[in-house]
Order: sequence, then structure tokens, then C-alpha cells
Amino acid sequence: MAQLDIQSVEQLIATKVARSILASFEAMFAEFLNITLGAQSRFEQAKWLAVQDAMRARLKVYEGKVSVATVAVATIAGEFIDDTKMWHQAKKYYAQLLAEHSNEPIAQTFFNSVFGSIRGHNKIRDVHLFILKRQYRQINPKTPSIICHTQRSASLEAVLKQLLGQFYFRLPFVDLTWDLNAVQQAIYNYVQQQPKLTIVNREWQIEYGRSLFFRNKATYLIGCVMLKHDEQLQRIPFAIPILNDEQGGLFIDAIMLGESQLSMLFGFARAYFMVDTDEPVAYVDYLATLLPNKERFELFNAIGFIKHAKTEFYRFKVDSTRKMPPTECYQSADGIKGMVMLVFTTAQSEYVYKVIRDRFVPPKQLTRQDVMDKYEFVKNADRVGRLVDTHEFRYLAFDLSRFSPQLLAQLQQDAPSSVVISGKALILKHVYVERKMIPLNLYIKTASLNQLEAVMQDYGLAIKQLAAANIFAGDMLMKNFGVTRWGRVVFYDYDEICPMTQCHFRSLPKATTTQQAMTAEPWFMIESNDIFPEQFPIFFKGNNQAKYFFDRYHQDLYTPEYWQKIQQDIQQGVIADVFPYKQYSRFQRNTRKKMVN
Repeated sequence: MAQLDIQSVEQLIATKVARSILASFEAMFAEFLNITLGAQSRFEQAKWLAVQDAMRARLKVYEGKVSVATVAVATIAGEFIDDTKMWHQAKKYYAQLLAEHSNEPIAQTFFNSVFGSIRGHNKIRDVHLFILKRQYRQINPKTPSIICHTQRSASLEAVLKQLLGQFYFRLPFVDLTWDLNAVQQAIYNYVQQQPKLTIVNREWQIEYGRSLFFRNKATYLIGCVMLKHDEQLQRIPFAIPILNDEQGGLFIDAIMLGESQLSMLFGFARAYFMVDTDEPVAYVDYLATLLPNKERFELFNAIGFIKHAKTEFYRFKVDSTRKMPPTECYQSADGIKGMVMLVFTTAQSEYVYKVIRDRFVPPKQLTRQDVMDKYEFVKNADRVGRLVDTHEFRYLAFDLSRFSPQLLAQLQQDAPSSVVISGKALILKHVYVERKMIPLNLYIKTASLNQLEAVMQDYGLAIKQLAAANIFAGDMLMKNFGVTRWGRVVFYDYDEICPMTQCHFRSLPKATTTQQAMTAEPWFMIESNDIFPEQFPIFFKGNNQAKYFFDRYHQDLYTPEYWQKIQQDIQQGVIADVFPYKQYSRFQRNTRKKMVN
């Protein structure tokens, strides 16, 4: 019997490898979806600890299936595992298998992950993988599996009733009539505040996504109000948060109206949504119509597809670099230089790149792995809108000519193990990418008194909300916090972060002798996890006005009793109410529980 030639064998192995990777992708997506499908049940049963457990479990699904696929592919490929031609053929056949796949981009990223796991991330090339491919099918607005519409009506109340009637809950609404009246009035108020808009003689219709968005202790109904008048159509994006009163009923807590409000709901410091959909790519297409200023990678990230979000970010980075002015270079980011990270950006970029130093300046006693563990802790935490999400990259390539001489010298001096120069490229073996913000210590230098008061109030609120989520920021100096474009304070320096439950909050012992009172060094024993809240005012050294405003709202943070009470709540399983809208935005009922503030 004639033997197959090497080319035919290579082709046969390639098809099997492609099929195996696709099977693993489908298994990954099924497990991801199975966890997601339980979100509504957990919400209705008010199982808030289970909500957090499910989120952490879902974050492990992708890497787990990549590991399984890696073993399977290695077995199938055998001696062809390092054959470049075989992988090129596997990519080609895999693309054919995905030709009509509804989640083609995410499946492509999975192929990339398996290849990277086997061949090493430093060997990734576009010819073997789906790196720069960026072809999206336009979503059909009439696709019933993604988008629905209420009937048009002159009555806003009628379309709101239609909207809520399309969703099934096992729990009843406590007073749906009251809730819908509140929603209707909020929409009226919003429209009346817009120039050249009127609610007279208008036709109302609501466009909405078929799936609910579950996160933490709420579910959100997302869509847009469509107002038609004189053949002109006005679209107002919205999100309606629905809460469980934990007594057997549901209620609408508020309505977030307009792109800016919706943008905060999908902010980069929030936990990931659970969205029951078989077509996340199409959902991102739809969300992009509601949030045109959000990048695609931000939207994929928001619904939990964080690995594909990295692929989308890389494409965004390549496109952005091509559009950069010829003279624009990467330079050190504004702010006080960190002892653990080197941080750089460009003037026009909305993102910063963070590289771990090879050596840490005393008194830092961390290892490189300690820092990476802190970032992994943040990835798995409920960020409550106060911790910046990060994308972790390995072997991320940059245009070498775009680096200022000073930054290049600093990278080579302080992080040489992370830097590779290959031809015209500078490659970072390991780097984190974060959204750029104004460091709080710089923001307050130019803030007006009103801005200073607002940001100091939010600074303290950020610390409290993190604590309620079992997160102690550690180093709470203002340089470690940033201010977003919405004036919101978030934390971004994670080398000292830890769970609240690992801290020991105590009062400073009182000196009993003159010698103890006069000594510059502590005269009492201090354990590594001891925290003395009475010392927190030192964070405001040199800025009495900022401290004045902070003290007005948050003097309780200077007492160990405040922190100890939060620890007790955490140990008793209490999950705090922290939502992406202000307390004053909530519909006022006597039954409302107050959010952390």
C-alpha cells in the first residue's frame, strides 16, 4: 500500500488539530454559558455570595479549556507540534470551519491562545494566527435573537408596560405601577431638559436587548427610548436596574438615561456582567450602537470575554499607532514615579502601560510574583467601580522609534529582564495595560474649591466602598488614586492591596513614660498586618484644605472601630449595596436601603 507523502500527512494532522481546537472552544463556551445561565436564579434567591463565587469560577473557565485543548492538540499533532507549515494549514482550515459561526472572533482568539500555550507567546505571528484580522458582520437591527421593539404608542406608560412584560421573573414586583410611574416621570424630566425636544405629539417606542445583564446585587434591562416626532427619530440609551428586596419581591431602583450614564455602567472599574446570550459578538455590535465612544475591547471585557478583549485591544493599539502624529512618542506617565512599576504612555493615548521593575526600592519588600498575585487578586475581586481593570500581556510589541531616549534608557536600566529589542521593535515580555487617569495628587492642585470638596468626598467614599467589598487599599496616598473624566476616584496601585479580613485594625497605644512619649521610633510591638487608622491623616500632609473637606465627610475612617465593624459584616456574609449611580438618583421609597457612602 502506498504511503501518504509528508504534505498529505501534514494536511491531515492540521485538519484534526483545527477540529480539536474548535471542539475545545465549544466546550469552553458551553461551560461559560452554563455558569452565566444561573445568574437569574442566584439573583432571585438573593444568593450574593454565590454570585461572587460564580464570577470567580467563570474567570477560570477559559484558561482551563485552553489547558485541555493544549494536551489534546499535542497528542494529535505528535511530531508535527512544532511544524510551522502544519499550523499555517490548521489556521486556514479553522477559518473555514468558522465561516458561518456566530462567534467567529472569539473562536479565533481561542485558537490564538492554544497556539500561544504550545509554541510560546514570543513566537506568535499573524501568518499563523488571527491577530490583525478585523472583519465584522454588521448586526441586523431586526434580528429577533438580539434586539426587540415594543409597539409604537402615544403613551409612554403603555410601552413601558410592554417592555417589562417581556421579561420573566420568579418573584413579583412589590409595586410595579409605582415603579413604572417613576420611570416614566424620569424619562419626561430628561427629555424636557434636552434642547429642542418636546414630549407633545410624540410616538414612543422602546428598543431593547432580549437578555438581562446581571452584576452583583442587580440586574439591568438595557436598550434605548425611541421618540419619533415630525419624522425625526431621537434615541436615548437607558439602563433600568432591578433589585431584590430580599423579602420576596422586586423593585426598579432607578433609570440611567443617556450615553454618559450608560458609559458609567460599563465603566472600566466595574465587575463583569453575566449576560444570557449565545451570541455575545452580536450583543457587542448592539452595545456599540448605544455607546459609540466605547471601544469594542471595553464592551467584550464588560460582558466577561476578557481574553478576546485583549485581542481587540491589540488591534486597537496597532490602529492607534498607525494614526499617531510622527512626532508623538511614548514617555513616562505623569505623577510621582512608583517604586514597583515603570509607567508610560503617549500624550494622546487614553491608556498607560505598566512594567514591573527588576528591583524594588526600599522599603518595598515584595517579589515580582507578589506583585503579579496582587493584580490577579484584583482581576477576581468585586471592583465596585473603584479598582481599575487591567489587561495583562506577554510579548507585546511596540514601534521602537516611538520611545523617547529617556524612557528607553529607564526601561533598559530598571526593567531589563522585560525588554527585548528586535530590529525596529521593542518587545515587552510582560506588561499591564490600564486606562489613563489624572493622579489625585495632581488633580487637587488645579481643582476649584467645589471640585476639591467633591473629589475629597468621593476619595473617602472610594475607600469605604472598597472596604465594604473586603478590599483594603493598603497605601492610601493620593498619588495611588486617579480621577476619571466623570470626576470619579478610583484606585490603581495594587502592590499593597489585600483583603480586609487579613488586616488587624487597632488603636495607637498611649505612652506611659516620658521616654516613650519622646522617642521617634515606635516603642510598642507592631505586627506586619497591624493598621493604625489614627495615622491616616498623614495622607493629607501639606494640603490642609483637602483634609478639611475629607474630614467633613469621612472622619470615621480615622477610628479602628469603623474598620472593625466592616470586618464583622464581612465575616457574617454581608454584601454591601454599591451601585453605579448616586444615592440621589434612586427612586425615593421609605423601604430603600442606603448604599455605602
